[in-house]
Amino acid sequence: MKHVIVCGAGAAGLTAGIFAAESGAKVTLLERTDKAGKKILMSGGTRCNVLPVTMRQTDYFTESSKNRMKNIFKSWSLEACKDWFEKDLGLKLACEIESNKWFPASNSAKEVRDKLVQKAQWVGVAILYEKKITALRKDGLKWIVEVNKVDQFKSDSVIIATGGLSVPTTGTDGLGHKVIRKAGLQHTELYAALTPLTTKDEDLKQLAGVSLNVLMDVYVGGKKQVSASRSGFLFTHRGFSGPAVLDVSHHAVIELERGGQLPVYKVNWNGMSREEWETILKQEKGLVRNAITKHLPARLAQLLCRKANIEDDKAPELRKEKRKKLLEVLTEYQLPVDGHEGYRKAEVTGGGVPLEMINTATMEVEAQPGLFLCGEVLDVFGRIGGFNFYWAWVTGRLAGISSSKSS
Repeated sequence: MKHVIVCGAGAAGLTAGIFAAESGAKVTLLERTDKAGKKILMSGGTRCNVLPVTMRQTDYFTESSKNRMKNIFKSWSLEACKDWFEKDLGLKLACEIESNKWFPASNSAKEVRDKLVQKAQWVGVAILYEKKITALRKDGLKWIVEVNKVDQFKSDSVIIATGGLSVPTTGTDGLGHKVIRKAGLQHTELYAALTPLTTKDEDLKQLAGVSLNVLMDVYVGGKKQVSASRSGFLFTHRGFSGPAVLDVSHHAVIELERGGQLPVYKVNWNGMSREEWETILKQEKGLVRNAITKHLPARLAQLLCRKANIEDDKAPELRKEKRKKLLEVLTEYQLPVDGHEGYRKAEVTGGGVPLEMINTATMEVEAQPGLFLCGEVLDVFGRIGGFNFYWAWVTGRLAGISSSKSS
């Protein structure tokens, strides 16, 4: 019987442990904190958006080969993954069509975590807590995992599922990445992804708490990189958040990390075109700001009018120059972004081990037989909405099955 050690009891690690044990391996799961799945417990506002309802390859970002990423997803369809949760784990799911998310019907992230832990224990996975991985090396045909700089565990295969640097309060401090580097694996720079953006504009900070659905375009080096679909935007006391911002914040992080210039973020505040706004203004007989307030949150509408230098202007009397400025402010407002909130508020970690380093049919590191990677340690992350959990489930499953069969 093969002995598989899984490092990390998060979403990917628990899944890997379950499938490795079900495939016939003896499995030891080492978790550095005092409980499994801490990030699961926090996700989705403690509701845990288990999976997206639909998914496209463009919902994910990687600087590795997109074909390699596509091959990994082919190993387990979204529907098959959903069936596993419902039929194998006994987790009843409820669909939220408007947000494209599957949640547990109980709205309890704890139930998701508990179902995974219970399944792991049922199939024989030994979960050991407060076991901090401090080194990893090969000794002949065996792998040696050093724990707490004192203890050693020996196995036939090792699965690294230690997460990244995001949400450090859950124990994800990047230690797994350090161990991977020491083991000699190629590794791209890490960066905070799905993190809020900041601003120095005090007027915009005063809108903290205001939320709405917007369209967002992102320009890097003058070239449009993203034309995002309509999604939630939230003003905060430090800047901007919500899915519309988080999904594209990595462009700013990457440019800043690499010494480039901040991207240009242009917002259409409610998705209406210039022509539609023109029609609204033509139909309005009173003040311009009254027309705008009918279609946008009042505090935002008033601020945008001020930004366009419009106070008590009446719509029928609005001069051409002011009309042009107003339409620009409504449909192509350039966010005054000055930075980001980093790992403290990041949902995930960008960068990591390139997919070119692994066999995408097995998740095994090609240059180091018996070593498997899954989840956030790899150079792939998805946007908000269950996409990163799907990546964790898919890669964890594939690593688990393959590790039990490795030679």
